[in-house]
Amino acid sequence: MSRATNDASDPAPEDKQVRDAANLIDSAALRYREYPGAGSRQAIKASCDPHVDDVLGWIQD
Repeated sequence: MSRATNDASDPAPEDKQVRDAANLIDSAALRYREYPGAGSRQAIKASCDPHVDDVLGWIQD
């Protein structure tokens, strides 16, 4: 999963938002495998950071 994330974001190495979004997808996907019923906010909170809005802000700016 992490390899796929890196492969997908490597073409845009200077774009931090692309990298953050790819890493977020990676973390969420791993969480969904373990907890199929988890929502996106639950996956972010468990996988990345307890401050979900901060994490989402990284890719929304």
